[in-house]
Amino acid sequence: MFVASIIADIDLLMPSLLEHRGPTHSIILFLAIAFPSILVWKKQAIPYLAAFASHPFLGDYLTASAAEGLQLFFPLSSTWFSGGSEAALLTYAYLELALFIAFLTLMLTTRDIMTLIKHHSSNLLLAIPISTALLPVFLRFPLPVRPILIIPHLILLILLALPIFIDLKHFIYRQHIF
Repeated sequence: MFVASIIADIDLLMPSLLEHRGPTHSIILFLAIAFPSILVWKKQAIPYLAAFASHPFLGDYLTASAAEGLQLFFPLSSTWFSGGSEAALLTYAYLELALFIAFLTLMLTTRDIMTLIKHHSSNLLLAIPISTALLPVFLRFPLPVRPILIIPHLILLILLALPIFIDLKHFIYRQHIF
């Protein structure tokens, strides 16, 4: 789910090929992925598609300033769209903070956080959201994150990095046994 929710930002890893918030944030691309996914995996695909759609269509569309925007209808149109106004961006930041607190509370209450930090072969996929979250920090200054969201972003990065470290520890331990 983490990977699906951030996969649209894979364009950050390919700056010479794709403009950030361009084709990977398109409704057309989403539909091209959604229809075959539902045909193959049926209802099981829905949570992953919802996670995939939440990033560009809720997060980026609502929080992008009019100067930034998204290419929502690429390749049919190269026009950039934004639902955010400068006045609304701070409101969205507080909404993102509230949703993060709700997410963290739910993960702790249901003990799903324990599932997240267990060894699993797919944990290395979490390197994708980690790299797309960290890359803007190294490419842009000042940080492209509102100050109110820096601590939640750090907590999320730690939560995503823990499973990778656990898998690396497991791999190293297995190498020493043989």
